[in-house]
Amino acid sequence: MRKIPLTLFAAGLFALGSAHAADPSLRLGHQTSGKLSESNRPSDNGGRNQDYTLRLEAGQLIAISAKSTDFDPVLVLFAPDGSKLAENDDRADGDTNSLIVASTSIAGDYLVRLNSLGSGENAVGAYTIKASVVSDD
Repeated sequence: MRKIPLTLFAAGLFALGSAHAADPSLRLGHQTSGKLSESNRPSDNGGRNQDYTLRLEAGQLIAISAKSTDFDPVLVLFAPDGSKLAENDDRADGDTNSLIVASTSIAGDYLVRLNSLGSGENAVGAYTIKASVVSDD
């Protein structure tokens, strides 16, 4: 049985934490504009993605929306422990923009992932994303 040196294991954990820390931040109540391109990470569905961190308090009801006229946005929200809290592709019939409404149970840095659905030219382009507090407990 082969043993992995503790320093290698610790370096791997540091890299995971650093990747999350390097993501741009979303500010509650402020709209952010961006552009997905071929240089963004590939997503599981063939498109591209961009991660954002969002600092939230426990007991908040939040809404996160993503809009694009260039591609079909998909939003995924992850808790500070990495568990998936919510995912949305189309906010309503005939509207391919995304909307997540979720409650937070713990305070911390949440991860918001914006994916594009599709591939090639259908997976890149401009978008806006916004997170807002709907209510606090």
